[in-house]
Amino acid sequence: MGQITVAQAIARLLEQMETEVVFGLNGHGNWALLDALVHETNIRSVAVRSEDHAIELADGYWRRKRKPPLPIVTTSVGPGNMNTVPPIATAYYESIGMLILAGVGATHWFDRGGIEEFYRDSPEDWAGVMRPISKKSLMATRPDTVIDMFLKAYQTAHSGRPGPVVMAIPFDIQNTLIPDDLPDPRPYMVCHRPSADPQGVARAVELLKSAERPSIVVGSGIANSGAYDALFEFAEATGIPVAMTPTGKAAFPEDHRLSLGCIGRAGTGQGNYGARHSDVVVGIGTHFTDIDTGGWTLFDIPTNTKLIHIDIDTSELGRAYPTEVAITSDARLALEALTARAREAGVTEQTEWTALLDSKRNEWLAETEHMRTSDIAPLHYARVTWDTSSVVAENCPDASIHFDTGNLLSFGPSFMPASSRNVVHSGFMHRMGWSAASVLGASIASNNGPAIALLGDGAFLMRATVVPTAVELNLPIVWVVMDNRSFQIERETMLKVYGRESMCDYRKVGEEELWGPDYAAMAEAMGAEAIRVNKAEDYKPALEKALASGRPTLISVDTELSTPQWRAIWYPYPANFNETWKPGPVETANTGE
Repeated sequence: MGQITVAQAIARLLEQMETEVVFGLNGHGNWALLDALVHETNIRSVAVRSEDHAIELADGYWRRKRKPPLPIVTTSVGPGNMNTVPPIATAYYESIGMLILAGVGATHWFDRGGIEEFYRDSPEDWAGVMRPISKKSLMATRPDTVIDMFLKAYQTAHSGRPGPVVMAIPFDIQNTLIPDDLPDPRPYMVCHRPSADPQGVARAVELLKSAERPSIVVGSGIANSGAYDALFEFAEATGIPVAMTPTGKAAFPEDHRLSLGCIGRAGTGQGNYGARHSDVVVGIGTHFTDIDTGGWTLFDIPTNTKLIHIDIDTSELGRAYPTEVAITSDARLALEALTARAREAGVTEQTEWTALLDSKRNEWLAETEHMRTSDIAPLHYARVTWDTSSVVAENCPDASIHFDTGNLLSFGPSFMPASSRNVVHSGFMHRMGWSAASVLGASIASNNGPAIALLGDGAFLMRATVVPTAVELNLPIVWVVMDNRSFQIERETMLKVYGRESMCDYRKVGEEELWGPDYAAMAEAMGAEAIRVNKAEDYKPALEKALASGRPTLISVDTELSTPQWRAIWYPYPANFNETWKPGPVETANTGE
């Protein structure tokens, strides 16, 4: 029996687990881990320019793969590790599996208040900082138990509801020798998910059998379960229309006759009509956020609508609305059980209901046609998103498309039909600029395939330094930056609520004209290609050129600021602490009907 360091042991196990990539940044706390991973394995190593980029690249990688082997991240002490906090919180609340191996100081120096130690509450307690925003956060304390802790941490990250697991490893433990007779890591890569309770399935089918206006609402739980085919089969077997939340986008083919598109604040007309008027809703892998439900004004649960709620995480069942049936289950297994039972029970399509929704679809498409085909200059968001979808469908239908928060939240869900399952939105934390970095991970996960990020100028500026990484890796990334020199979605709402904007518009002191950096010049200075678009008819050719080049390319799109944007539901934010609030339809909520 020989001996190897803890860092070498972890690297060897990760290679045996067929790990494809490790994202990281060098710091004195993770030297041993980096040395072993880079020089003693064939795992692809990606050096980023900021620790938050590493997490967001891993995030995009997981969203493309949704299964082990996990993306691995390694970062280092103090502010380096702290830079990971916002994207780890995003990964936690959006169920993104990854393992973060964080270097911390040597145990010999614990509680001495040395450089970058988190010591004032307890010795080197960075792991404590991360506990509320990660699936699990732990610190290795002995070299002879660290491998067992590592394997369990790995398994935790991908089992059940996936999530980021943080493992802090002190520098001296990384370098300490241990026996090289390592355990077989393969069992830790396997998890068996919970299936639906038969009594719950039977009760759910009873409700669907008697329903006149049923609908299905799905979130990102479909993607993490790999339940796409099971959802399709259930919808086809029962004839029940399917609506998606923004995070569930692309879970169901948007050109299918039973697709209602996305629902919520920026939902389609047919989707929101279906949600409002359904008598039974089957919610799968979603907890019905305010974005999904127009501030909880869209659904009339439980007054006129019964909810069948399915989620792998029991704590999410009934979080926003009371349930008639609550089932803790993996989405795929629940859908397979529902399909079998529904066929036995003879659940069939309610044709009057689906015909009505068809008419609502046609009405909505006609009402919004002017936005999708708008030729105004500066450009309309709807034209950009619609043309993006068209170009991708024609040229690279399997490409990853990540759309950001801000005004893209108003147009990505309903004005950008998905040609594949790889259209993704970070729909809970809404961290500005997420897509700029996450698309690199998606590209890597698809064998360096094309990936497109759509984001506002403010969002891009927060994550612009990811461009050099794409250039170094020569990835076919396209950043579509909507440049209007303002936080448009905040601006529009503040003007509506307060009659004036605050800290939304950017301009130089003493000048009235809005100002912002030249993003195309920035991209070129960092080694990428750049294209400026000022006319609607120029956008499609620009995107086609960028995709054909196979080079990292930024398209700066001059977008308009004053034309009213799409908002399917305007709903009030509770603004008076002394007023009572409750979910459900309200007179002041415009549902687009």
